[in-house]
Amino acid sequence: MKLSIGLVTLNAKYIHTSLSLRYLRNAARLAGFQNVWIEEFVINQPVWKIAAEIHARRPDILGVSIYIWNRQQSFELIERLKKQMPALEIVAGGPEVSFEPNLPDQYTLISGEGESKWVEYLKHKQKGQTPTSETLAQWNTYGTDLPELIPPYLPEDTGEIKNRIAYLETSRGCPYLCSFCLSALDKKVRYFDESIVNEQIEQLVAAGVKRIKFVDRTFNLKPKRMMELMRWLTRFPKASFHFEVVADILTPEIMDFLATVPEGMFQFEIGIQTTDDQTQSIIQRKQDKEKLFGAIQELARQNKIHCHCDLIFGLPGETLEQILKSFEEVLALNPHELQLGFLKFLPGAPIQSAIKSHGYQFQSSPPYELICNKDLSAEEVIYLKKFTEVFDLFYNSKRFRFSMNRLLETWSPAHLFNRLLEYMESNGLLFQSHSLEDQYKILFDAFSLGENPLEFDLLKLDYLFSQRVYHLPRFLTPANGGSKFKTKTWPKDRKTPLILFDHNIQLVNGGVHLIPLTEPKWYAIAHPNGDSGYIQAPSINLVTD
Repeated sequence: MKLSIGLVTLNAKYIHTSLSLRYLRNAARLAGFQNVWIEEFVINQPVWKIAAEIHARRPDILGVSIYIWNRQQSFELIERLKKQMPALEIVAGGPEVSFEPNLPDQYTLISGEGESKWVEYLKHKQKGQTPTSETLAQWNTYGTDLPELIPPYLPEDTGEIKNRIAYLETSRGCPYLCSFCLSALDKKVRYFDESIVNEQIEQLVAAGVKRIKFVDRTFNLKPKRMMELMRWLTRFPKASFHFEVVADILTPEIMDFLATVPEGMFQFEIGIQTTDDQTQSIIQRKQDKEKLFGAIQELARQNKIHCHCDLIFGLPGETLEQILKSFEEVLALNPHELQLGFLKFLPGAPIQSAIKSHGYQFQSSPPYELICNKDLSAEEVIYLKKFTEVFDLFYNSKRFRFSMNRLLETWSPAHLFNRLLEYMESNGLLFQSHSLEDQYKILFDAFSLGENPLEFDLLKLDYLFSQRVYHLPRFLTPANGGSKFKTKTWPKDRKTPLILFDHNIQLVNGGVHLIPLTEPKWYAIAHPNGDSGYIQAPSINLVTD
């Protein structure tokens, strides 16, 4: 009788896909196990429904991949399955359980990279053997038996991944020692054969995947390899590709090459985490700030790569003043997006050794997030949580790009978003949900934008560029429009509305340049192809009446 071997996980969203399940499936099949299948679920599905679907497939062995975002639901699922199907053998693995101190009898644990250990487990079960205590100890030890790298995607995956995000590795391991990161434990960097990588990408794009995220911890460790792959990727103009890079080791040759790539096809995630030298030393993070800042500024100038930067709040020894200084220094580089995260005490990460000496308090369950430490009070952490929400709403949403660029000319970043925070708190708006129109009204009122013709026109442009609407809200209606502002359309199609502006508007390199007018001017906003309406990207034609 052939064993029915299942592999399941709960993704954070449907659009995500699981790389680990496919690695484990393929490793098992290569070892001769034929009836191996995978099922991906989503964390917001009822656990009983997930268990019912698995129950219907009658697996003999079930592997469950557990991460920080699905820990609770995964353990609920395991409990339910064991009570529904007492004979079911369950194997748990993944970063979230690789360092479990207390092992229950509901499952067997595999720590770290699992392909080799998974196959060894299956062979024991196939022969009816009970693993020895030594074997179990090896399976439970992180970093043992590093497996041979095999490609994850098979032709049978094509129907499941269309229009979803596909994750892919070209290398595995990390040479850096950052104490907050589990990758600090993966010292040996191993590379996939380039022909395998290319074949996998071709297969994914042909299957309808529009976005591929490379999960290499440092994609640019080998600059020549990076250039060759990115150059080859430009043959897929309908897809986009995401990479994690270390910006201060981007070579001049790489920077010259990046200036030639198609705009918007590639996204870089750059983990800065902090700009404070002493904090960097404590967390064993090496980075050359001058080279780092120079690379990000050059990427912004080229405007070819979507640049996403990360900061971590609450690192050892960092005060609120130092945190806001890092924030201001990085935002001044004009990244397209700046993610403000809070330190997490991931099981197994080296940062655990700093808990006592720095007086850390943190959540004992996922996401294991900082509550306070000896350098950052609970009140200061609460302030930063509020600050982060306001920043995400008005900067990372990209709905206020023109207005933000203008305001940042006269306000320091920390003071600007603190002003928004104070305004929202004083008016009871911080903990409410807001319509898109209300968000523009908040910015309008907080900075009295109606009193400055330039800032008023920029906010109107932000609204029109970001919303698919055919009117402006009342507070963005020009006072000098008078009765003329009643429904007025572009004579060329009689349906595209005309908007009154006090400036001559020029689109320049993805931004706008406004020149004051002596008399207001009507503008029609239309698609480049001539169709009327509004689009979300600022690549529209502005057509005067």
